[in-house]
Amino acid sequence: MAEQSRAEAEVRENLTVGGEGDREGDEALGLRLGLASTGAWAVGKPPSMGMEFPTPEAAREFYCAYADRAGFAVRTDKSRRSRRDDSFIMRRFVCTREGFHRPEAEAATGKVKRKRLTIREGCMAMVEVTRKEDPERWVVTKFVPHHVHPVALPVYSRPAPTGEVDVLAGEHTRTFDGATSGALGESTQAATEPTVAPAAVANGAPNGGAFFNRVIRANPAGVRDEVQDVLDYLRKTQAESPGFFYAMQVDSSNCVTNVFWADAKSRMAYKSFGDAVTFDTTYRKTKYMMPFAAFRGINHHLQGITFGCCLVMDETKSSYTWLFDTWLAAMGGRHPDLLVTDQGKAMEAAIARVLPNTRHRFCQRNILSLCKQKLSDVYMKHINLKADLKECIFDAETIEEFQARWDYVIDKYNLRDNAWLQSLYESRQQWAWVYQKGSFFPELLKSQRSERLNKFFKMHFNMKTPMLVFISRFDQVMASRYEKEAQANFTTAYSKPTLKTPSVIERQAASIYTRAVFYVFQEEFIESLGYHADKIEDGLVLKYNVAREEENGRSYVVSFNQLDRKAECTCCKFEYAGILCRHVLRIFFIVGVRTLQEEYIVKRWTMDAESSVVPEERPLEPGLSFPERLVAWYNDLSLDGLTYGMRGAMSPEVYKAAKAAFQKAFDDVVAAKYQHISEHQDMYKMPLPKLQAKRTHAKA
Repeated sequence: MAEQSRAEAEVRENLTVGGEGDREGDEALGLRLGLASTGAWAVGKPPSMGMEFPTPEAAREFYCAYADRAGFAVRTDKSRRSRRDDSFIMRRFVCTREGFHRPEAEAATGKVKRKRLTIREGCMAMVEVTRKEDPERWVVTKFVPHHVHPVALPVYSRPAPTGEVDVLAGEHTRTFDGATSGALGESTQAATEPTVAPAAVANGAPNGGAFFNRVIRANPAGVRDEVQDVLDYLRKTQAESPGFFYAMQVDSSNCVTNVFWADAKSRMAYKSFGDAVTFDTTYRKTKYMMPFAAFRGINHHLQGITFGCCLVMDETKSSYTWLFDTWLAAMGGRHPDLLVTDQGKAMEAAIARVLPNTRHRFCQRNILSLCKQKLSDVYMKHINLKADLKECIFDAETIEEFQARWDYVIDKYNLRDNAWLQSLYESRQQWAWVYQKGSFFPELLKSQRSERLNKFFKMHFNMKTPMLVFISRFDQVMASRYEKEAQANFTTAYSKPTLKTPSVIERQAASIYTRAVFYVFQEEFIESLGYHADKIEDGLVLKYNVAREEENGRSYVVSFNQLDRKAECTCCKFEYAGILCRHVLRIFFIVGVRTLQEEYIVKRWTMDAESSVVPEERPLEPGLSFPERLVAWYNDLSLDGLTYGMRGAMSPEVYKAAKAAFQKAFDDVVAAKYQHISEHQDMYKMPLPKLQAKRTHAKA
């Protein structure tokens, strides 16, 4: 018996957390526990009534393995012995929080004992096995799975089961789109009604399950209830809002692994402001470990907006691939020009596969955070290291300057042999500011970092908050932000900003830009008055050296083409922020440019950013079949219909105009339909079924 226990202990030691051989370890332990004959090798699964074990030790070992996976500890409780030979005939194994502490024992003895933290909470979770004869075996006669306290799921992963199909093929993806739940969507939704398994665990992730290191309400059915509540909430929201979209990913065991959702407002906003997107995974850097992430952006009022939310249960390439594919489907298939994320090989591989033409950049704040984490010993010794790295990342204006600053930091702190820094340097084009300033990457996003989700986590989430409560609170925050956007729209439309100069350019900008963007432009315009310009090159293209008055600081070169009256600056502010810089505005004043040309007014910053009169036709992927093209056209028109409905439901007058225009458009579509049928009659000719004579039956 002792040798068997030691062997079982050795097998359990091989069940390492996050190891690659979990399934093999489970099979080995199942064989050692004598479960191969019953086919119950799935150690870590809950026991069932009538399950048989060769010994009570094997039963306890099996229950402990299940407890490790479920997130609680086990102790041996009651036992019963035979009156004939005093051998055990019943053993009971319970949760360590079973029962209650007994204070009367201390009162009876009169001794004052040191107060200890008690963990007894009256939990009833237990398993009881009873010995049966001929042959001797131990059978599960009682099993209570429910706990009366939160349990913490451990960090572990398991490899994907053999033969699991690609979730992107559609078989393992449940998609629910309120905008497409008409003729094309009802049958699909009914056919793919999800079955929620007891746990949605990481599947094949090196860090799989790490997000479940949070406390989850487990009364009465643990994760199953939480996931089911979330899905019920999403269904209810979709029923109330036709434009609501949600989808879930399930594994081969039909367990929900990832969930994505986006409301109608988010999907509409993406059409106007989806050029620059941040995939915000702030939860990973907090102590809360909530499996939550969001696609974020910035609107024309410089307010943070959300393009969709998700619960990411594991960080694998397959999960991220599914997530980005699903998000694109919800957003109408339009790829963003820029996607900013944290560093991660699985995420990078998924983005390269799903968004090959999107510029992928790393969050610079995340790079600084990683530097502090990876170089913690150096940070403790040198307090100036953080400032030097920050200047290298953000302040370098040219590639040569960045290289010089980087070499200075490496040599100053003796980091030339640091392998992690070398790998970071190899990806510098994805995080160093000097490599990004030539393309649209709104610098204004940096001012919105206080709105990131970390602040929301601290205010609205703790370790005991149920997932459904968290999501509903997040939706409330989104509703309040929609109200702020509406207030900003009203302020921009019905009030005028204060002008600080009689300039025509300032007055023009005030009539075009939203209030928040105008104040940014106004600051650049006023600051331009404090700069001087020296002509350094004459001809068709004039070049000026522009610098601040009475300051020996940095200077910038502005090129002005006298033929087309266009200007460029080496600071590249217009390229990355979409707003003219103070240096170009100073040259405009010198050369006599009195108004802003149309190419210098970026529509996403104007009052009309969301007023797209004619929606762009969605490009179709090559090789689609005709039914697939029908579905794509249907989805595209559905999103346009959402936009039309939001614009038309503003006032009684606007509503009547929208209805009249809609009726006219509907008549035009019907006319085009019948015109198409008349021109392609052969396509629509179908043989009529032969009618059989109706049979009558004489009554007896």
